[in-house]
Amino acid sequence: MAGLCVLLPAQLRAQDAPSGIWYELTIGGAAGRLTCDICQASWDAGPAVTATMGGYAGRKLRVGLEFSRWSHKDAAVREQTYGLGVVGHLTPNPARGLYLVGGIGWTGYRAGDFSYDAPRLTIGAGWELPAFGRYVVGNVVTFDAASFAPLKNGNATVVRSVGLSAIRGAVQLRRR
Repeated sequence: MAGLCVLLPAQLRAQDAPSGIWYELTIGGAAGRLTCDICQASWDAGPAVTATMGGYAGRKLRVGLEFSRWSHKDAAVREQTYGLGVVGHLTPNPARGLYLVGGIGWTGYRAGDFSYDAPRLTIGAGWELPAFGRYVVGNVVTFDAASFAPLKNGNATVVRSVGLSAIRGAVQLRRR
């Protein structure tokens, strides 16, 4: 098979999809807020980390499973979000390093006795540079949106139809 690739023109070889598993770690910050009638309207900022692992669906598309975590300590309460979802990175021109992020999954919010669990959509963009060997470094900015779920205190519903938004910015290290 490797001998056959040598015989193909460079343009055809460039269309081959990468093989194997990719994984990445992002570390940065995020600002998040709940949206409801009784919720505080301010954005709370704190550290965020994301771990993703997946495979290639083509030369320009990689798909993976993403786990994210964010935390913010207020005066008396620690707010935390957890996310789990499927994410895709579409690279329109692999030579340029820019890629688009899209995903769907779940977000969980915890603050003291309060909890919130909802489906979420993720959109964003990133930029990467080859670093060393099979590794790339770069940055990524994403927007997460979750809606239409109740905010609960224990088993009691406090507010129905709450939204949760988060803007994440991070640096990344990915193995191709």
